Amino acid sequence: MSVGTFIVTYEGTSAPAGGYALNLNLVVDVAHAKAAGLAGVFQATNPPLDVKLPVNGSVTDMTVMPKNTHHLVVLQSSDKLMGRHIEVRLVTTDDWQTGTANVTLFTDTERGVIHFTTDVKAVKGEQA
Repeated sequence: MSVGTFIVTYEGTSAPAGGYALNLNLVVDVAHAKAAGLAGVFQATNPPLDVKLPVNGSVTDMTVMPKNTHHLVVLQSSDKLMGRHIEVRLVTTDDWQTGTANVTLFTDTERGVIHFTTDVKAVKGEQA
């Protein structure tokens, strides 16, 4: 497992045209096995879907064979009473650069509960 705290942004890479897209902006604290940040789900439909919710959760290492480690990040929004709630299960490679996210979004609209899976990759932030 990596040591320390770092910031990472993941974007969904497998959303087809008109499909759901995921954006995760996270602070990962490996030493304390925690992660927190902002999750966004978007869909370019009429009416468009644009949900951004703060999330927090846990980080777990999963080693199935020597030198084959992945990280499991389980996130959820903290306030379920607002009518919208998100749960994300993200599995990343050992270097944190790519992965797959399973997303469940509970909405307060006629869409109801939305489930989707997307591949994600880490994107570099802008240099200041």
